[in-house]
Amino acid sequence: MSSKNTVGAAPLITGILLAFQSADAMVQSGLSPWSVLGLTGGCAAIVVGLGTLLGTDTFKRETVATDRLSTAVLGLAATAFAAGAAIAVA
Repeated sequence: MSSKNTVGAAPLITGILLAFQSADAMVQSGLSPWSVLGLTGGCAAIVVGLGTLLGTDTFKRETVATDRLSTAVLGLAATAFAAGAAIAVA
């Protein structure tokens, strides 16, 4: 395994911790929007971490046509981060 691929260990471990913590919160207190979003984010981080560790080329940028989708996803991520930070501070 090359050192370039080992960068995937961080999202993999973080995703596993987040997914298990969110699943535990769902079992203890039932469904809430935050636990569902945490579980979804944890599973997404696991997929990214595994993809990076296994060296798949799926995450590489292919064409210019996907720029709008990438910008939309980046905007959604920035909005979710800002909302989470505002809720955490309040």
